[in-house]
Amino acid sequence: MNIYDAINQRRTVHNYNPSTINPKVLNRILAAGHMAPNHKFTWPWRFTVVGPQTRQALLPIAYKLKNVTEENMKKRVRAKLINPAALVVVTQARSESAFQEQEDYAATCCAIQNMLLAAKGEGLGSKWSTGSLTQHADICQLLKIDSEEEKVVGFIWFGEPKNIPTIERPSIGEHIHFLD
Repeated sequence: MNIYDAINQRRTVHNYNPSTINPKVLNRILAAGHMAPNHKFTWPWRFTVVGPQTRQALLPIAYKLKNVTEENMKKRVRAKLINPAALVVVTQARSESAFQEQEDYAATCCAIQNMLLAAKGEGLGSKWSTGSLTQHADICQLLKIDSEEEKVVGFIWFGEPKNIPTIERPSIGEHIHFLD
């Protein structure tokens, strides 16, 4: 798949078939993230690969945040957390400079986009989640992330998509200005 096909075909996948991911494929995806540009070579991103046991430990927090008590709703929330083949939590190293913090956030977002495109190239679906679970107070402790040193930028899910959503985008002309 060429890069333009990956860019044009990548979609946020919300539902996954239960599957596994070859560790070599996951490593290639992580390496693609590590190739992102970064101002002043700060390499601000950190990738935490979350295994099955830790994902199970996320469930009670997710149930609480979604106010889920019924079993059928618990099954749906569980499927969203457990079915994807991989979960990578991406964090950004904190900086004392507000300018560098903004530069590092942009670089970390570039790392995430590289991973999403690499996953598409590998035939996988992906999702970049920034919802309430990613910002919950107990998440850093559960994931062994020092919140004084790093902040969560997103949960990145990879796996075999149940379906690939379609989207209608506005015309690119609405988003471009040419100046003489």
